[in-house]
Amino acid sequence: MAPRARSNKTGSKNKKGSKSNHKSRSQSSTSASHQTSIPLSNTSTSHHNHENSDDDDRTEEWNFVREAGPGCHIARKKEQHSSSSTADRDSGWVLEWESVHPSDFEDESVVPDVAIDPDEQTLSLCNLRNDPVVAYITVYDNLLIGRNGKALQQGSTTDKDGTSKSCTTLIVLCPPTTFAHLCRIDLESTSQTLATPSSRLLLDQLHIDSDVQVWNRHENPNDEHEHSIGFPLQGGGPFLCTQGEGGHLTHFLAGNQHAIDFQCPKGTPLLAVGDGLVVQTQDEHQQLTGIAVSNLFSWNSILLQLDPPPTSSSSSSSSSSTCATPKETKDSVGDDNTASVSETTDPLFVEYVHIASSQVQVGDRVVKGQVIGTSGGIGFSPEDHLHFAGYRSAAADAPTVRLRFEKAKSDINNNMANSSCRQDDGSQIFYPRAGRLYDCHGEIVDKGFKDNDSKCS
Repeated sequence: MAPRARSNKTGSKNKKGSKSNHKSRSQSSTSASHQTSIPLSNTSTSHHNHENSDDDDRTEEWNFVREAGPGCHIARKKEQHSSSSTADRDSGWVLEWESVHPSDFEDESVVPDVAIDPDEQTLSLCNLRNDPVVAYITVYDNLLIGRNGKALQQGSTTDKDGTSKSCTTLIVLCPPTTFAHLCRIDLESTSQTLATPSSRLLLDQLHIDSDVQVWNRHENPNDEHEHSIGFPLQGGGPFLCTQGEGGHLTHFLAGNQHAIDFQCPKGTPLLAVGDGLVVQTQDEHQQLTGIAVSNLFSWNSILLQLDPPPTSSSSSSSSSSTCATPKETKDSVGDDNTASVSETTDPLFVEYVHIASSQVQVGDRVVKGQVIGTSGGIGFSPEDHLHFAGYRSAAADAPTVRLRFEKAKSDINNNMANSSCRQDDGSQIFYPRAGRLYDCHGEIVDKGFKDNDSKCS
């Protein structure tokens, strides 16, 4: 669920700054104390029922499994002119979407991106731009109350030093010239630490981080790389795809549009999906995990540049639809210790994000099926999983490209890949979608099935 290792998910991180209300500009898009404040009445933690954003049935619609993002809540406004009856429904927990006219504001610069109403203690995203914006907003400790009066489910985050906090993160796609009044903040939900808390003191202690950027959409969402690849996880699985292409949690930006998230236990071996060269590794973080906005800018990862597929006249284990076995290769590190591969007109880079550890170094040659590291949950990661994405370029701002996963032949029984527990559409290629189970042979339709014999490495 994290951004690729060479570009930020939503652009540049907003640093903390002054706290503001609707009448004072917060350059950092963060807000907290106000001149006047009224605490919510009788809103202690025990008085709230929790809700999960009223989005229980949206896995197909949002290409994201909500249970895989505890503490994350997606806010989207229904498009008024859409012909779809379900694909663009309002998020059920949002208080109100208010259309505004920039001309009504004497000075647009005094309107903050993120603000709290001093009377109602409502948290709002203010967009006076003529473009839609994407906001990731994290509120620490305090409960957030949705439209129906229920508290939004909280999650947690852990910083690089191992300190953990409860928090809630809102992922908002806000239309142009719109104020998204998101929720109320329960200021008293953390007041048990104060002997006689005042409204002002509660607001002063409020901790909010945010990142607000103009929506960086993928210019060609149907871009698909012509080369097929293997499966990136070792073992029979099956592995649940928790977020697919265009997923509404984090996969709707240019740098993540075609990424795939697979739920997997920490320490699951990661496999090279083709022969290639290691061009980047990061595994210095050990404890950083969870749903805080700040985690969008730190992660562990491995980046490979894959070799072009062999021609039809070539023979290579990497070109067949089998679970590959590593073979000996020569590295291609030059005298200047820089890594390179043969230039092609259509290179393919693949990235493994949130890893716990890397077993390769920059300049190493890898082969299809080779273990290159282990999975984890480092970075913006509500749970342990693998975030896997492909690119045509190693540039920091390169957009993603759709990947073609090739079904492997079973090394146990040729009928295994076509078993009744598997999805067989006659194709040797599959494209993972959220809410469905996969292994190296493709989709598994029997959720009780576990392939303990078939090996994908």
